[in-house]
Amino acid sequence: MSKEDDIMSVCLKEGLDLQDLRATAGKNESQGVIFEVAEEDAPLGDEEYEAGNFYKGEELCENMYHDSDEEDEDDESTPFEKIARKMEDVCPDKDGGILKQQLKHGVGTVVPTGSLVRFHYNAFLEYADEPFDSTRLRNRVAKLRLGQGEMIEGVDVALSTMRKSELSRFLIKPEYNLGERGAPPRIPPNSTMLFEIELLSFVEQAGIEDYFDMTEEEKHKVTWDDLNKLYHMITKEAKELFQEGRYRQAFPKYKKACTLLENRRLSGEEEEREVNILLLRVFQNLALCCIKLAHSGRAIVYCKKYEQLDRKPNAKVLYLRGKAHSMQCDFETARDYLKKANKIKPNSKDIIEELEKLERNMIQYKFDEKAMYRKMFSKPKGDTPEEVEKENARDEEKKTKSLACSDRFRQMVQEKLESFKANPELTDFPMPSYNMTVGEIECIMETADNLGLHAKLSGSGNSTQLRVMKKIPSGTS
Repeated sequence: MSKEDDIMSVCLKEGLDLQDLRATAGKNESQGVIFEVAEEDAPLGDEEYEAGNFYKGEELCENMYHDSDEEDEDDESTPFEKIARKMEDVCPDKDGGILKQQLKHGVGTVVPTGSLVRFHYNAFLEYADEPFDSTRLRNRVAKLRLGQGEMIEGVDVALSTMRKSELSRFLIKPEYNLGERGAPPRIPPNSTMLFEIELLSFVEQAGIEDYFDMTEEEKHKVTWDDLNKLYHMITKEAKELFQEGRYRQAFPKYKKACTLLENRRLSGEEEEREVNILLLRVFQNLALCCIKLAHSGRAIVYCKKYEQLDRKPNAKVLYLRGKAHSMQCDFETARDYLKKANKIKPNSKDIIEELEKLERNMIQYKFDEKAMYRKMFSKPKGDTPEEVEKENARDEEKKTKSLACSDRFRQMVQEKLESFKANPELTDFPMPSYNMTVGEIECIMETADNLGLHAKLSGSGNSTQLRVMKKIPSGTS
């Protein structure tokens, strides 16, 4: 290639080691050095990068030592010495121990001391082709609180000079990183290190929004007033989701608020009273979410938590618990709770409608149950010796056909389970399983599975029970 030819820059498949290049020079000058060119990478554009994969060690090393077009070929300075010429001293003592070069401007204010910061970073030793701990550093987002000594002093100082979304390079001398000891064998003693850091976000001081990321000691220092504000922030968002009909998204918000209160270390009777008031409110909301999500079992759990905390009967909680038992076809229990609720609020339209609905469901359930029993057990009994003999023969034959199931039974099961699935008021459908054949039980379980329902057989002997349930939506456990 002549001097007049165009010069094109390309990415190499593997990074270069300056020492290897120097060693190669002069040994085989006629052959030179053979480089393998990598395939062209797609531009980043607006694509999101995966956490920890923002930096590619070989690309970073290839470019970070490149000075400029004015580079002096006779300059024998080390790579770090060349980089340092472009940097400014950000060390508080202005002794050149921490140098900085900004690669991408950030936004907003500089990170205040005491803030919790999240950032990506890679650290390099001089002449290295890869970050000295590339596997660990690429697979996580680092997080620390400034000024708490959670990382080497140089990084703490470096972060305190940055703004959100800023990308910068820092050269940190031994006295501000690992000093004379180093961290053999990865980091030799008295090593200067190059850090490339991108600040993702920060939260000033012990920001209450950052409560769930705090240490237990930090949480204990949070005042009740701040915790109360956080509770109302979370429940406000949950309420908005609930009102939009997004119950599955509202539930974890209410659960988070519940956890916030249940884990609080109480500092006095007054604070305990305020916490209990908020807990009662959130238990109600959790139970209501579970009802909306057809998760009757968990609705009952939250109603019980309410009752354990406040022994005084509450009409809304009694109503929710009655509705949950009704969804499980536990009609007698449901009626007891709904009547108690109705006694407290006799004019409540919701309670009256639920009682009327309960009576209709009880009548329908008893009708279906009787019909099922008639179809299952309406078999002729013999009176004469001949008929008794035939009956015994049928019983013997039944032993060899225990896996059989009549078409009539299959049709009846299909109809009943389809009706149960279509009824939004029911979540459980108990079925008589005592004296059923193996084939009949298998028929029910298979039909339930085909309809997207869940069948469970429990107990033994006269206590055997087969329950068909609607599958619980994810996100409510």
